[in-house]
Amino acid sequence: MFDFVQPGPLSRSGDDRRLRPPRPVWVDLARLYPRPERARPFPEGWDVQAVVPGDLLAWRRTTTGTWIAEVQYRIRRGDDSEGVRHTAWIPAEAVRPRHDAPARKDQS
Repeated sequence: MFDFVQPGPLSRSGDDRRLRPPRPVWVDLARLYPRPERARPFPEGWDVQAVVPGDLLAWRRTTTGTWIAEVQYRIRRGDDSEGVRHTAWIPAEAVRPRHDAPARKDQS
């Protein structure tokens, strides 16, 4: 997980940590959607094996004490069309910091 989340005892109920402004991240879709062993390629389908840019909105604490990331990201078709934007909670290991994006101003 990232340096700005310190593990430790719960400080308040829920212990969610919203990030303002959101942090740029990479989302590894293959970790979310593992490729089935016997899948046949379909080039026009949704590309769920890519690593895509996203925005980390918050870290959420689960009942087991682990952290999940609330992230906005875009999934595109194999033809590189515009795609669809998603907001989802995903495992921390599917997200990593993206340092190539310009810093964002707080939009809250």
